[in-house]
Amino acid sequence: MKVDKRAAIFFGIFFVIFLMTIGNATAVPAEGTRTRVNISDAQVRSLDFYGDRIVWADARNEEDQVDNLSFYSNHDENWDIYMYDLSTSMEAQITSNNSTQSNPAIYDDKMVWQDLRNGNWDIYMYDLSTSAETRITSSNSNQTLPAIYDDKIVWQDDRNGNLDVYMYDLSTSTETQITTNESNQSDPAIYGDKIVWVDEVQIDDAIDPYFSINNNICVYDLATSTETPLSSGLRSWNPSIYKDVVVWEQEDYVGNNEMIVMHNLSTSTGELIAYERTGSPDIYEDKIVWTQDFWDFRSHVLMYNISTSTETELTAEGVYDAGSGSYPAIYGDRVVWVPSHGGIYMFTLDSAGLPVDNRENGTETQITTNGSFQTEPTIYDDKIIWQDARNRENIDQSGYPTGSYDIYMYDLSAHKEIQITNDSSDQVSSDIYGDRIVWYEWPNGNPEVYTYNISTSNKTKIHDGVINNPRIYKDRIVWSINNIYMYNLSTSTEVQISNNTSYQDYPAIYGDNIVWTDSRDGNLDIYMYNLSTSTETQITTNNSIQRVPDIYEDRIVWEDYRNGNWDIYMYNLSTSTETQITTNEFNQGSPSIYGDRIVWVDDRSGRPDIYMYNLSISKETRITTSGSVWIFAGDNDDEWGGNPGVLDIYGGRIVWHDSRNGNPDIYMFTLSSAEVPPLDDNYTDGDEGDENGTQPSDNCSSELMPLDGIQALKEYVEITYRCHVNTKTGLIDLLDTSKCYYEKGENKEAVFMLNSFIHLVEKMKLCEQVSADEADYMVRKAKEIIEQIEPN
Repeated sequence: MKVDKRAAIFFGIFFVIFLMTIGNATAVPAEGTRTRVNISDAQVRSLDFYGDRIVWADARNEEDQVDNLSFYSNHDENWDIYMYDLSTSMEAQITSNNSTQSNPAIYDDKMVWQDLRNGNWDIYMYDLSTSAETRITSSNSNQTLPAIYDDKIVWQDDRNGNLDVYMYDLSTSTETQITTNESNQSDPAIYGDKIVWVDEVQIDDAIDPYFSINNNICVYDLATSTETPLSSGLRSWNPSIYKDVVVWEQEDYVGNNEMIVMHNLSTSTGELIAYERTGSPDIYEDKIVWTQDFWDFRSHVLMYNISTSTETELTAEGVYDAGSGSYPAIYGDRVVWVPSHGGIYMFTLDSAGLPVDNRENGTETQITTNGSFQTEPTIYDDKIIWQDARNRENIDQSGYPTGSYDIYMYDLSAHKEIQITNDSSDQVSSDIYGDRIVWYEWPNGNPEVYTYNISTSNKTKIHDGVINNPRIYKDRIVWSINNIYMYNLSTSTEVQISNNTSYQDYPAIYGDNIVWTDSRDGNLDIYMYNLSTSTETQITTNNSIQRVPDIYEDRIVWEDYRNGNWDIYMYNLSTSTETQITTNEFNQGSPSIYGDRIVWVDDRSGRPDIYMYNLSISKETRITTSGSVWIFAGDNDDEWGGNPGVLDIYGGRIVWHDSRNGNPDIYMFTLSSAEVPPLDDNYTDGDEGDENGTQPSDNCSSELMPLDGIQALKEYVEITYRCHVNTKTGLIDLLDTSKCYYEKGENKEAVFMLNSFIHLVEKMKLCEQVSADEADYMVRKAKEIIEQIEPN
């Protein structure tokens, strides 16, 4: 075929101008779950996918793996064909020949590939139902890039001195030459009776030799024996077909950029799907997947839904192997690709209707709506604080605000936002306990540490000098400056906790125990210091990385790299036992703990979300589904996580900073169990309770003084908790006794009675005489009263 040069150039210029007007927008993350299919670190090439079976070429048996092996030359290595069956979770080696087998394709029980065992490339087939291997071609030339549909196999063939498309019919054992043109026809694909390929087009009198050959995508209908050329392009590759829709990769007429193009054979209409640095398209039903480099030197995997005209990304930024994937293939609602480090990932779309995650019941609330940066939230009771850049107008080239941050607070009870600091210096790394807030700032270029009393509105300087990551518990504040230090607000004294010359950072405190990250043993470990006994203890001894601890009562949690990815671990001081909390092969980090609940950031879905583990019921649940938790992460594990300011938990409330609106905002999730629980229906006719079934309001706010809190909790038990009269009387008596002791100033005894109340409630929970929600609510409120009573 010959094409008029002037017409081609004119169309090319017009098309480039059109492309310049549409631009390229970053896709939103797709909804679904990502899993690792193949954990081998060997090189993987050329994926294909059918049903539950994934096939690929694998270099694990090649002694000297070659990164740039060409599957189109006769350079022989030892690549093999492997298959993974998702239904059985079993991997199988299909070929064991010492030569190279590559570019597999699969349909139902049959897979085909190109094979170099005979000194040239041949097409071979393996039938899974019969476990039989068959040689399809026997020509001494090269047959490569096979595709299969039903009983028909197609490939490109150079036996005639150029590349032609051939077909083999398994039902009739006949081979047919499909194309006879003297130019090259290559990259065939097949669906039903239609075969598509790339066809060379000669351009007369080209200005430059590069422009002398263009490409058409051609379609051949086996039923009618007719060939139809689609629109031409400078260069075209990798056509794929599903029913009447063809997609391919095409270079623009300037030769600078690649794009993904779609053509509907039924309507004879085309559509540009993606432009600039694209590749490797595949299609199934109404979904197209491909790779694209957004000028960040990584191949992101994207998907376009034809029915909804929406584009989403399967490899999201800010997570493990962020934006890295090649050779995408799609079948149904599952997409597979090869990450940069080897192996295979699979993304299962939520539309698959599979049990993707166990979602936690609760309510999500956006706390900040300002368009600037709000980050590093912490929460205590009904107050959330964070650092806020809304008063700093300048933005640098990276999109980050320049200048200073202020400390802001949101009061959930009053539904009111309050600016805590308003001077021109930079206030960061804030934390809160009770009515005290701590942070450090840089007035006049000199670092200083301050506290703020919410009740009195008094701001007090407690330290001069640089510090990192201050944390507060009652009247004790800990921070790091290579070593760990503590400041006692009651005595206005500062104490050095650790004195090792190595690096110590990320302290956390609860009661008399201070924990931190420590590098003295050549790796990062978790250490602890007990203030009452003046003893230091090494918590972790694994030679990998353990960092960013948090502590509540006798439980310490941290992120841990011993398994080759970041997991969450816990150590119980009472039992001296270590427990692995997460076993997912992706990354979990930045943990926080309160009571029986541990929360963390998790990238198993391909983007950062929040998950929670409830120790009391041994259950993991998913908190967020937006995939927009704002974290700092790079391309590899070492740059993932390591940030303790991402999220926090108090009672049944979880807070985090979230980038779904284009800037980091503060969000909160309230567990349904954190609300006043409903009446428990598990009672007998002899049970006593409110005759009208009245449910009380939440009068147990920790804003109340201890006496009021005990009374409110007592009223909750009297009205809400329907149980045996003796059990109810016992609970009420414990609260009355605690109240009496507190009124007489005998705080120790008051706390003892409240702990007895907690013990009885937990016992009733185990016996299923009270619902888990009711028990959790009463225990949480009793612990809040204890924290108020215990002396600072």
